[in-house]
Amino acid sequence: MRYLIYSYCFETPHFETELEIALKLKDQGHEVFFLICKADLQTCFVNPDHNKAVCSFCKSKIVNGLNAIGIPENKILNFKKFAVNETFYKGALESLSTLKAFRYKNSDIGLAVASSIISACRDHYFEISKYQDKIKTGLETAIMVHETFDAILKDIKPDGVIMFNGRFLEVRPIMRLCEKMNIEFFTHERGGQLDRYMFRKNSTPHNIAFVKKEMEELWKNGPDDKEEIGRKFFEDRRNKVIQQWHVFTENQVEGDLPAGFDQAKRNIGIFNSSMDEYEGIADFNNKLYTDDNEGIEQICKDFLPYPEFHFYLRVHPNLAGLDNAQNKKIAEIKERYSNLTVIPPDDKIDSYALMEAVEAVISFGSTMGIEAIYWHKPSILLGRAFYENLDGLIKPGNHPEVVQSIKNKKETQTGLSAIKYGYWCLTYGTKFELFKPESLFKGTILGKRITASLLPRLRRKYRYHLDKLTNGSKL
Repeated sequence: MRYLIYSYCFETPHFETELEIALKLKDQGHEVFFLICKADLQTCFVNPDHNKAVCSFCKSKIVNGLNAIGIPENKILNFKKFAVNETFYKGALESLSTLKAFRYKNSDIGLAVASSIISACRDHYFEISKYQDKIKTGLETAIMVHETFDAILKDIKPDGVIMFNGRFLEVRPIMRLCEKMNIEFFTHERGGQLDRYMFRKNSTPHNIAFVKKEMEELWKNGPDDKEEIGRKFFEDRRNKVIQQWHVFTENQVEGDLPAGFDQAKRNIGIFNSSMDEYEGIADFNNKLYTDDNEGIEQICKDFLPYPEFHFYLRVHPNLAGLDNAQNKKIAEIKERYSNLTVIPPDDKIDSYALMEAVEAVISFGSTMGIEAIYWHKPSILLGRAFYENLDGLIKPGNHPEVVQSIKNKKETQTGLSAIKYGYWCLTYGTKFELFKPESLFKGTILGKRITASLLPRLRRKYRYHLDKLTNGSKL
């Protein structure tokens, strides 16, 4: 069979994951092609500003990696030139909603562009007037990818296409073309632990329905010690052990509660999400509220006549240092409602101590919603989450039901249903065989560390320090 790997993300472990997949396919006798970027993408996930030093580093590392696993030149494909102008996306730049709704040849590239810009600027509701040039560049890049890949698919006729993530503007058109042409596609991402990678057929990492099914299958076929493994997930998180991503509670002080915490009141903990992580992903659209902030404000407003209630909003640590729409709105809500205490994202207050001290936890999809269940705390879920179908969660259907669920005295949970989620978190994905991870962003494959050649490395390092001195930005 013939497989095409679209390699646009040079970062470890994602690029090394593609190298491992390619080697496995070759060993099985399959024909493997790579489509790579030679500075053709005017914007992308790893280099949204098209920085030349990053482009140089990326090209060099990818070429070195393909050479290391013996991919011949005739199996390496490049993008073709395609002229794009504003007539291709007329009307898409009028508002964030028109951008998200924009489709090109039935491909939802407008949503992908919005998602990419949101990720780059860390603002789920960015001011579209300030990003006109970036939006144009994003749309033109996505259209170029669509047209190039359309020609490539018709030319080499692969049986399967492999790509990273599937959410961003430089990859979403490819996924949609595969669906249109009935070509199987596979997305990859980090797995449940450092030694695993996610590999999904005809699905993305963000597909809630896929995860629900996967969670049930893994649990059904799990070993005798699956409950012990599931518990380990929650115990490790509380003990600040790295699993597959950063530990956001690392700098919190164990046992610390907000000043003036009044045990005599009916205290409710609210754990929000960093909305930029999920905005632009259709599966995670909030069913009850426009977004987390609207829900928080509606709750605080309706409980002002009930002085016995007090709410503590633990702002997600991933929002630290951001001057974005979400944080600005939280600041407004804080000033408006006396029944709300806001704990800033970088505050050392212990999230777990807060969870233990309150009567119940409200979440909008953050992991704390299911962690509360594990630690025997009533948990009210007001957003979408991979764990949303598990037993024990309180899931109101509308705002009046939200209010009533907060007023009701809630039973202590057993914590058993959460273990299934914990087991999934630690076991989903395929174990690496050739790549040996050393940390979140380092590792070797076939005993080699894949990197760019010396000159591109030096250029990138110089540019990083220059940018840090001038404006504090990172590459």
